[in-house]
Amino acid sequence: MDAGTTRRLGRSAWFWIRRYAPAEIACLVTMLLASIAAASATDSPPLLAAAAIGGATVGFYGVLVTQVMHEQLRLLSGEPNWWRRAAVRTLPLLVAEFGVAEILDTFFLRPALMMAGVVLIGDAVWGLLAGKVVADVLFYVISAVCFRVTERTGVRIPRLRLTLRATPAPTLRESAPAQSLA
Repeated sequence: MDAGTTRRLGRSAWFWIRRYAPAEIACLVTMLLASIAAASATDSPPLLAAAAIGGATVGFYGVLVTQVMHEQLRLLSGEPNWWRRAAVRTLPLLVAEFGVAEILDTFFLRPALMMAGVVLIGDAVWGLLAGKVVADVLFYVISAVCFRVTERTGVRIPRLRLTLRATPAPTLRESAPAQSLA
């Protein structure tokens, strides 16, 4: 591998880390906070699990809604109805980026991988953890592919902006300063 390829891969990896790590950290924090709050009210495993899942979802998607909204506000700034258009575009972009990954992860990959981890490793805690890590990696790979599809097809760049350009629309990575996606 030459130096240019190595740099390109490093920039690419850094982009995905900046994009998904804040959401994953918020997910963990809000999951733990919701679990602690629920544990003070109940010792029911299903209720504790539901609180943990709810807290994790709020933290994860709270960060991502903020990121995508910020991305769209930046792309639409100075255009008519920019705030409303950014708000309307945020949810469909999140569904396009995470919808397939969420369905596959929730109903197929995560349960199968966590069970496989327990069977293969032979220890419940380590097996579940190993399955979770592999499921997380697959979730992010699928999400990243979906993100790139929305980027390459021009879905992430608002139409008004595309029609005003004489040159092809840039990808988000080309049009955005590095720190604005974090």
